[in-house]
Amino acid sequence: MANHKKRTHRGKPRIRRRQAPGARPGTISIEPGALPTTIRVMAYDQQRVVEKEITSPGELQEFLGKWPVLWVDVVGLGTEEKLRAIAQMFQIHALAIEDIVHAHQRAKVEAYDENLYVVLRIPDPTREQLCEQFSMVLGKNYLVTFQERPGDSFDLVRSGLRHSKEGAARQGVKPDYLAYRLLDAAVDAYFPMVESVSDHLDTLDDPSTADDMHAAFRELHTVRRELLLLRRAIWPLRDMINELRSDLTPFMTDSTRMYLRDCHDHCVQLIDLLESYRDIAGDVRDYFLSTISNRMNEVMKTLTVIATIFLPITFIAGVYGMNFNSEVSILNMPELNWKYGYLFSWGLMVAVTVLLLWYFQWRGWLRGTFRDESADEGPPESG
Repeated sequence: MANHKKRTHRGKPRIRRRQAPGARPGTISIEPGALPTTIRVMAYDQQRVVEKEITSPGELQEFLGKWPVLWVDVVGLGTEEKLRAIAQMFQIHALAIEDIVHAHQRAKVEAYDENLYVVLRIPDPTREQLCEQFSMVLGKNYLVTFQERPGDSFDLVRSGLRHSKEGAARQGVKPDYLAYRLLDAAVDAYFPMVESVSDHLDTLDDPSTADDMHAAFRELHTVRRELLLLRRAIWPLRDMINELRSDLTPFMTDSTRMYLRDCHDHCVQLIDLLESYRDIAGDVRDYFLSTISNRMNEVMKTLTVIATIFLPITFIAGVYGMNFNSEVSILNMPELNWKYGYLFSWGLMVAVTVLLLWYFQWRGWLRGTFRDESADEGPPESG
């Protein structure tokens, strides 16, 4: 369970609208703490690939209109001047650039005259947070991507572009196919994360976790919160992929739509896994609650038995503690003057105790009272 402790410190997603009510549509408000903007360019055709990191958006002029596919990878949303220059250069709509900067969007597709805007949430490989926003602007011969911080799941895509010229020629050099590759990599990146949640649930499903119920409940709360965040990220993603598969979506060719079927299938698999793990997490929580309830019942049962035994004993001791004078009347507790009166009172109390214990055992009320049967019971079957 130690390898999951880091995740308990992740902050909850907070949606903070930095714009004032009634602000003009398309207003850019840089989020506090946003990283400075860096730009990396990858341009390629069927024969060659050019990759370059640039410092100014003006350097993109040497690539515009000269390559069948131009991939502009923008990392960091903290430099407003660069973002505005890129938006102007690629004719990105003001509403789209507003959504790019406000990194709390749900997965969606928006078609404009000059390009297609796609936004989704991708797993954060740095583990600082569960997911981050990833935006794509798809045009006729370019793809501009925006993400919040360095680090992503697209290294295999970049490596394939650098070293698979034959593959690029065979698949066709098209920016919409590149968009599909990035989308497919983002969806596949969720599988290790979901498997990690599954391993965490398996750890909590172990009966030994009942030894420290407070820590187990904290871990279970972390798992349920991660499942909720993953569900919020993946459910809209399925609808977004469906919209990309429709014939009405511009800038997306029919050949690429065929590949999106596989991407949609992976998304459905993720949703099925999340729903299953959500049910398992609920079962584990119910098991924890029932274990706590059973332990409390055992404690109350033990205390009730002890109190019931001491009730007649206390009565007997109270009767013989009244100290009536037997010399005044023969009815005033003659046992006080007996030679064996003290032993008689103890014998009476012991006899009452034994009789009550026998009666409780005969009725089956003492079964499991003085031992923790809950430790012998495993959690409910999961699956």
